[in-house]
Amino acid sequence: MRMPNHTIPFDQGFTLVELLVALFIFSLIAVASVTLLRSSADTQIILKERLTSHSALMRAANLLEADLAQAAPRPVRDVSGNSVAAFSVFDTADQNGGVALFGFTRSGLNAGGGANIPAISRVSYGFASGTLQRTAWPVADGAAPPPPADLLNGLQSVTVRFRDIRGIWQSNWMPLDPADLPRAVELTLTPNSRPPYQLIMLVGPQIRPPETPATAPELPPPGSGPT
Repeated sequence: MRMPNHTIPFDQGFTLVELLVALFIFSLIAVASVTLLRSSADTQIILKERLTSHSALMRAANLLEADLAQAAPRPVRDVSGNSVAAFSVFDTADQNGGVALFGFTRSGLNAGGGANIPAISRVSYGFASGTLQRTAWPVADGAAPPPPADLLNGLQSVTVRFRDIRGIWQSNWMPLDPADLPRAVELTLTPNSRPPYQLIMLVGPQIRPPETPATAPELPPPGSGPT
């Protein structure tokens, strides 16, 4: 008696090799999806940090510009009664352990006519522990400085230059007249691991005499020298 030939069809399931190949392809797709999702999340975090940093920089720049635009040519007296120039530059550490960059007299505070608001005040900017700081005295003369307010964090360095009446940029400001103001201030802020920002702002009302650039000495005409 001849037994029937029963064959097993091969289209009813996966072989072990096919299953391994499918798992390998699925793992590649899963790894690519996770990498893409992580990259998208990291990009959003970096973008948020950059926008936050840029917003803080713009706020600090706007406050600097508003303060310097209201600079007044009026010397003041400190808490000890010593005379301080209208615009002064410091190169020593302040009482909080930071470096005071510059200070000046600011007007325009009593624009609303408030009885308890002085017409002028004293403002200074400093750099301490990687932070740009601002100090605003309650009155211009004879007042002790209050604690500074933090404006911009995460800075590696801050450098300042001042433009004089001749149009020359210099790293220090030592006028002969204590009421003199620089024409402009250049502030270079260098954040940690990022390119520096350069801010150039005018100082005080721009109705002063125009700049008088230094001219080179005139040379004698040819043939006029000693014979």
